[in-house]
Amino acid sequence: MRPLGVTLIGIYQILRGALGVLFGLSLMLFTGLAAKLVSLASEGSAMERFLHGMGRIAGLGVVVFALLHILAGFGLLKMENWGRLLTLLLSAIGLMLLLPMLIVAHGLPLVFAAVNAVSIFYLAMPPIKRIFHGQRPALRAAA
Repeated sequence: MRPLGVTLIGIYQILRGALGVLFGLSLMLFTGLAAKLVSLASEGSAMERFLHGMGRIAGLGVVVFALLHILAGFGLLKMENWGRLLTLLLSAIGLMLLLPMLIVAHGLPLVFAAVNAVSIFYLAMPPIKRIFHGQRPALRAAA
């Protein structure tokens, strides 16, 4: 049986990944449109190629990272240890990327950082780790 916390973190990872895919695809689309506008303004300069290439690379990076989140979420929901480890890794990366923003901005980055931190602590707890390794928690003997 899957603990509720694992289910919630798995669903969060899948939703986060889905939003990331949409963001990455829109990033690739809108940088393509921005490159076209730059080409009209500057009559085909190197800036157009730079913006177009940079947008594709950034968008592709976001999409790949988002697909890893979706994969980790499904791994958690299937109670696979690789899903737990991938979620721990992605949450740690997300937390490290958010730390500089926490100094300047509060609010939404703080919420995402808190969710990443809670995910890391929860999935690293020994009882949860044992469940992912196929061991059942020890039942307390009735007195």
